[in-house]
Amino acid sequence: MRLSQLIKAVFVFALVSANLQAQTLIKNVALVSDSGDYPAVQDVLIKDGKIHAIGEALQESDSYTIIDGSGKRLSTGFFNANTDLGIREVGAVETSVDSSSANARITASLRVADAINPSSTLLPYNRSLGLTHALVTPSAKAGLFAGTAAVIRLNTTGTVIDEAAAVVVELGSKGKLVAGGSRAAAFAQLREAFEDARDYRANRGSYNSGNRRDYPLSRQDLQALASVISGQMPLLVFVDRAIDIERVLDFAKRQDIRLILAGVEEGWRVAEKIADAKVPVIVDPINNLPSSYDTLGSRLDNASLLHEAGVTLLFTGMSWHNTHNAYLVRQSAGNAVANGLPYQVAIAAMTTNPAKVFGLSDSLALKVGAKANLVLWGGDPLEPSTRVEAVWMAGEQQSLVTRSTRLRDRYLSIIKAAQ
Repeated sequence: MRLSQLIKAVFVFALVSANLQAQTLIKNVALVSDSGDYPAVQDVLIKDGKIHAIGEALQESDSYTIIDGSGKRLSTGFFNANTDLGIREVGAVETSVDSSSANARITASLRVADAINPSSTLLPYNRSLGLTHALVTPSAKAGLFAGTAAVIRLNTTGTVIDEAAAVVVELGSKGKLVAGGSRAAAFAQLREAFEDARDYRANRGSYNSGNRRDYPLSRQDLQALASVISGQMPLLVFVDRAIDIERVLDFAKRQDIRLILAGVEEGWRVAEKIADAKVPVIVDPINNLPSSYDTLGSRLDNASLLHEAGVTLLFTGMSWHNTHNAYLVRQSAGNAVANGLPYQVAIAAMTTNPAKVFGLSDSLALKVGAKANLVLWGGDPLEPSTRVEAVWMAGEQQSLVTRSTRLRDRYLSIIKAAQ
C-alpha cells in the first residue's frame, strides 16, 4: 500500500471511529424540559451530533455506547444570561480582566468577543457543572455604553457563537454616576447618542469626507448604535428601579428598537408594562435584599410575578459569582421555583428562552433533530447537591476533568500518602 493510500485509510478510519463514538443511547432516563412533549422516562439516541430519536425501548446496536439512565435525569445544557466568562480569569489580577475600558472613544463598540479567551480554565469548570452556553457582557466604565455582548459556548473551539449579540447600557445609579450625577443627565445622553447615531447613519458619506458635524461619540461607537437602530442588534439595558424601567420602555418604543432588560429587581411593580411591550428580561431570582436605593422593592417572588404577567424570563445567577461559578444559575432557578415559579418555566429561562432571544435555533432544545447539547444529572438539576454525570456538546461527550479536579486529586494523594 502506498503512503497516500495509507494516509487516506487512516483518515477514513478516524472518521468512522468518531462517528461511532458519537452514537450514544441513554436508556430509561427522566427528561427535564420546558414542555411535556414526551412521557417522563424515555430512551434518547444521540447520533451525528443531534438528538436522533426519543422513545420507549429504542432498538440497541453494537455500534452504540449504552448508558443506563435509570434514576437519572437528562436536560439540555444550561445558559447563563449575564457572565464574564472568558474575559475575567482572576479579578484581583488586572492583566486577566477584559470586561471594561476606560477609553471614552471605545464604549458601544467595545466587543468583548475580541477579548474572550477560549483557553480560560473557567470554561471547562462551569461546563463540567452543567453550563454549556452563556452571554458575556461588558461593564460600563467610560460612559453609559458598556460595549457589545457576545454569546459563547463553553468549549475550546468555536467558542464565540455571536460576536454582536447586543449593545449594553447601564442606567440607574451607575448610569447616573458616569453621566455626571443625575438620572436626567443619563437619559439626556442616551437620547443624544441615538439622535447622533441616526444622523450618522443617514449622512455617513458626508461624515467620512469631513463635511458633517462632529459627534461626542466615536465613529466606531456610532456604527455600533446604527446596528441597534437598524434592528440588527437589540439594546440590553441594566436597570432596576420601576420608574426607570418605565422610562426605558418608553425610550425603546419611541426609537422603535429591540430591547432586553437586565437586573429588573423592581420589575414586578411594572410587570404588565414589560409584558405589553414584549420585552424579555434577564433576572437573578435569588436577589431579595435592597443593595441600593434602586432596589428597595427587591423580593424573592419577582420572577414568579413577572411570569404571571406574561414576561419572557432569562436567568442569571448570583452576580458576584458570574464567572467562577456561573453554573449557579441553576441554584437561582431553584429559588425561583421555591417562590412560586412553575418548574418548566424555570427550565425554559435557562434553555429555550435564551435560545430564542439570541437566535440559537435548536441548540438548547430537548427534541428530535435538535443539537445534542445535553447534560445527564444524578438527580434534580435545580437541587444544588445534584452531581453532573455526563455532558455532551454537539453529540460529543465532554471530559469532566478540570483544573479544580486535578488540584483536588493532587492534594488528596498527598494527604493519603501521609496517612
